Amino acid sequence: MKKIVRRYIFVLLGVAASGLFYTAVSLSQSSIEEMIVVVPHPVLRQQAVPILADDEETVQLLQEMAEYLEDSVLPKGGISLPQVAVAKRGFVAMIDDEAVIMMNPSLVFTGEEVPSLEGCLSIPQTFGYVNRSAAVTIEYHDEDWIRQTLHLEDLEAFIVQHENDHLNGILIIDKLLAEAPERVRDINMPLE
Repeated sequence: MKKIVRRYIFVLLGVAASGLFYTAVSLSQSSIEEMIVVVPHPVLRQQAVPILADDEETVQLLQEMAEYLEDSVLPKGGISLPQVAVAKRGFVAMIDDEAVIMMNPSLVFTGEEVPSLEGCLSIPQTFGYVNRSAAVTIEYHDEDWIRQTLHLEDLEAFIVQHENDHLNGILIIDKLLAEAPERVRDINMPLE
């Protein structure tokens, strides 16, 4: 277990930094930034509804959110529709340095629980540890309505779990661990 925990120290710091997307580098990014809602906005606590296949407006919004993540000059994570005041089941997550649109996702947790250091765009300047599965399998519809399946580990698994929580009205403040877990930095781990 300690080996696994050590492996995550810098990977997880990327999740915490992912909540800091405050530099506008394009008009699209600026408009998405302006749409981000913060606690106690009521949509953040709502159960999101499925996106319908003919909902072109929501797909367009998700595409703009994807551009926002890709254009960010800071470390990237993800952003969900509830974070822009739309209570629908969709989000964008950075997977292999690419913004991936995920609509109507379902997750299967396939790894052991490990602590993840996280922040959130909708809860500015709040960071803390939450327990997350080290691996997940996610099924979702992409922007072309093709059903996709991905198996994700480490940071990417944490990102989709965090964004999926938003679709269920769950915030990191609901899951914060009472104490920070003991962590030891692996000096051989790259600072990626």
